[in-house]
Amino acid sequence: MKIDSTKVAQLAGVSRSTVSRVVNNYSNVPPETKERVLKAIKELGYIPNSSAQVLAGKKSKTIGLFIYGDNSDKNRILDNGLTFGYYLDFINRVLKESLKLEYQLLVDVVNDDGFYKIESLYSNRSIVGGIFIGFKEEDKNLKKLVERFSPMVLIDYTLNPKCSNEEAYYINTEDFLGAFNATKHLIEIGKRKIVHISGDRDKLSGKERERGYLEAVVSFGIAPIIYNGKYSNEIATEIIKNLIDQKVHFDGIFCANDNMSYCVNHYLKEKGIDDIPIIGFDNLRNTIPLGIMSVAPDINNLARKAVELLVNENRKKIKVTNVKTTLIKDLEEYIKESYLD
Repeated sequence: MKIDSTKVAQLAGVSRSTVSRVVNNYSNVPPETKERVLKAIKELGYIPNSSAQVLAGKKSKTIGLFIYGDNSDKNRILDNGLTFGYYLDFINRVLKESLKLEYQLLVDVVNDDGFYKIESLYSNRSIVGGIFIGFKEEDKNLKKLVERFSPMVLIDYTLNPKCSNEEAYYINTEDFLGAFNATKHLIEIGKRKIVHISGDRDKLSGKERERGYLEAVVSFGIAPIIYNGKYSNEIATEIIKNLIDQKVHFDGIFCANDNMSYCVNHYLKEKGIDDIPIIGFDNLRNTIPLGIMSVAPDINNLARKAVELLVNENRKKIKVTNVKTTLIKDLEEYIKESYLD
């Protein structure tokens, strides 16, 4: 049986317009009347029509979180979420911040053919705004979205936004500084043949992490050793395998993300090599337990700022925000930077 506002009104002993005012949280409803209506809604299991609420002028209470990825990325989530680790941690943080403010969270992995879904969500006002992460720089589809819709928050997308959209906000992790400090640490403990397995060079994070590594080795007069890992577990494994097979000498490794560092660590352990320090990036939950150092973005702060930029209309908003990173070298630092709070 369909439950509509008429049945709620009958049970509560009020008019349909009163039910509508309660659903849309208008202030001109006496507390005792509101309580009766809410009790009837709960008793009947009535679910208000969200489209009707939007047409009535009620602001959406749903945040969109859109992660760029192809079909293989979706398959990784279904098969083994650990390979999608950083995004899963980020989703968890954004969900927590959304719930604090009584917002819902809609999450989707979007490929180049899926942007029409985001356009529809904005056009129908089904979301208050969107958070975009993992997208390639100069992505034409994303550029079109930024020009047409707002508000939106873009994570690690560009250092110098040129967009005229006043409600397009940018949050960047300190990828360059994090990578620089990671490489510098390896140098300070005496390493001179440091391999960098880079990320996706079409993404800001990949470029900045490689740039940070380069700045560090060059400033110490050390020759760079860079291999393009593209944030791929398979490519990272093949790179380390070739280095071992070809007897290339190296004494330290900096990977552009933790998933690649896990693969490198696993292969080295299989070969009985356990004296080469490895640093990854993202501070996933298996790093320190596996004996791998990692650069930790302040993911709590990142998620909080992203949600606030979308839903807080009264606070002064900054166009570009930078979020700090910390090199995690031991268990004490790992616990301090834990996301479990």
